[in-house]
Amino acid sequence: MLASLNHIDLRFGPQEVLKDVTWAIQEGECWGVIGRNGAGKSTVFKLLLGQLEPDHGTVVRPTKERGIRMGHYAQDLTPETGGNVLEEALAAFGDVERLQHEMRELEHRMGEAGADLDAVMARYQTVTEAFEHLDGFSIRARAETILQALGFTAADFERPVETLSGGQKSRVMLAKAILQGQDLLLLDEPTNHLDLPSLRWLEDFIQETDATVAVISHDRYFLDKTATEILEIEQGRSRVYEGNYSEFMDKKEQELELLERHYEQQQAYIKKQEEYIRRNIAGQNTKQARGRRTHLSKLDRIQRPLRDRRKVKFSFPETQRGGDVALVLENASVGWDGKALYAPLEQLQVKRGQRLGIVGLNGTGKSTLLKAIAGEIPFITGQARLGSQVRLGYFDQHHRNLDARNTVFQQIHAVNPQAVKQDVLGFLAKFQFRGDDVDKPVTALSGGERARLSVATLIRQGVNLLLLDEPTNHMDIPSMEAMEDTILSFSGAVLVVTHDRYLLGRVADTLLRVHEGRAEYREGSYEEHQAWVDLDLGDEDLAGSPMPEAAPKPEARKPEVRTSEPPPVKPRPVDKEKQKQLKRLERLAGEAEARVTELESKLTALQSELAGMDPSDWQAFNAGLDAQKALESELAYAMSDWEAAQGALEAAQA
Repeated sequence: MLASLNHIDLRFGPQEVLKDVTWAIQEGECWGVIGRNGAGKSTVFKLLLGQLEPDHGTVVRPTKERGIRMGHYAQDLTPETGGNVLEEALAAFGDVERLQHEMRELEHRMGEAGADLDAVMARYQTVTEAFEHLDGFSIRARAETILQALGFTAADFERPVETLSGGQKSRVMLAKAILQGQDLLLLDEPTNHLDLPSLRWLEDFIQETDATVAVISHDRYFLDKTATEILEIEQGRSRVYEGNYSEFMDKKEQELELLERHYEQQQAYIKKQEEYIRRNIAGQNTKQARGRRTHLSKLDRIQRPLRDRRKVKFSFPETQRGGDVALVLENASVGWDGKALYAPLEQLQVKRGQRLGIVGLNGTGKSTLLKAIAGEIPFITGQARLGSQVRLGYFDQHHRNLDARNTVFQQIHAVNPQAVKQDVLGFLAKFQFRGDDVDKPVTALSGGERARLSVATLIRQGVNLLLLDEPTNHMDIPSMEAMEDTILSFSGAVLVVTHDRYLLGRVADTLLRVHEGRAEYREGSYEEHQAWVDLDLGDEDLAGSPMPEAAPKPEARKPEVRTSEPPPVKPRPVDKEKQKQLKRLERLAGEAEARVTELESKLTALQSELAGMDPSDWQAFNAGLDAQKALESELAYAMSDWEAAQGALEAAQA
């Protein structure tokens, strides 16, 4: 075990931040650490790093004294040298530089014959072994390779760190952490300042590295590609799940469904008991009524599940139905100072209900195109025409349609002052504004809350064409999911500029890529055109553009051999590794199926037992309900494991 937190409690003054958090990091794992903004994700890392001490519980830290080579990245780290890019990346390897200097001195001394030659050679061997253990011979080359993968050129290696932008400094610190973390890497939001090629490199690196990795991230696509385990911090408590982010979501959904079912069952039970107490507290059965009242007062009540984590289906019908064509771009190009950023887009129609994802590298003109369509800046060439009865709403990253003087409720109510309060509250609930949230001032909202309220305002105003510029920037994962649900529930047309590949894959049904001075359109999802979107231009065949088959290479001409019989066909060699793998997968699938059968039998027996149980035996009945809840949860996981094992077996047999 590299590190662990064991039943950790932590308070900041009166605020309880972590409650009974337990987490063990083993070799070879890649952890995705998720939770709302402010949930305590970075706090968990700080405990492991020794920057915080828990109020209760124990921490096993990944220290040098335990022989663990750890790298840590966070966005607030500052360079520790006044040197250049390469020197800063190598700053953590002062021992390597010292050993290399000593090796050079010893080599010089060995060239001078003397009585102490044996001692010098012995010392040289010791120093060389230490240098090799620290990867001294390869560390500089590794540093240069990592820096180049993160977007630096060879010429940048000599640039003083102090001349770099904030994003560039962050990438130097990320390279430094990767170099240090040969056993363990703790990465806090490492993808924020990476372009797509660097992001893809980091995904591949994490998949291939021998180091254990724990990464805090809101990039769900990144977590899907890299994570093998998920640590969720929710309301100060920890929960561990096997699998990547998508697998976590499936398991979480099953858990919430079970919890909601048990909550409703308990509420029905409580209501029934309260009704009995009300009818009998002053009558002939007053003793029994008092007993039931005592029992209810001691009942461990299930908390209502957080409904904003559930997939709640809703829709936003158009206030005014537009025509079949929402937007037409004709010979359109945009740019600045009279210079177009790309060649004119001859004609593009966006139809009612269509969701167009606009993608490309920074600075190619994606956001500029939305500004031109919204009428905030002129087109360089061509124009945009709105369809019949189309009303446009433009969401920018500054949320300029919000009035800082309003509360959340006032912001939406002001759109239609005649609306009744319950109508406004019901509308806000679709955007996860419930309870006291509706009375928050706009100025007190987080970035994700402001984004949700901004889109809510546009939809409330009755727009049927939404222009969204990076709608999930600076959001935590639940807010991102809420934004996606909103876009999917909107019945009008949507144009969305985004770098969020998960959002793109979930909502976009057509794509516009701006790249190398051209704007190109394709129908289909991100999954269908992933290589094209991700600018893997050598893999166009994967992106929907079939490539011609390569002609077979001419073989060296061999002398013709005449024979009356065809040459014997060699038997196909037995793939022993595949056979071993199939046997292992068959065994796992069989064990998983047996486990499901066993749990189903236990659950059936327990349900029969509960049906026949005496309701007056409160203690036994509660114990039975707890056992049923635990069995249902265990069965859901077992079913998931069985399906995964069966899928792996079928894939291997194909």
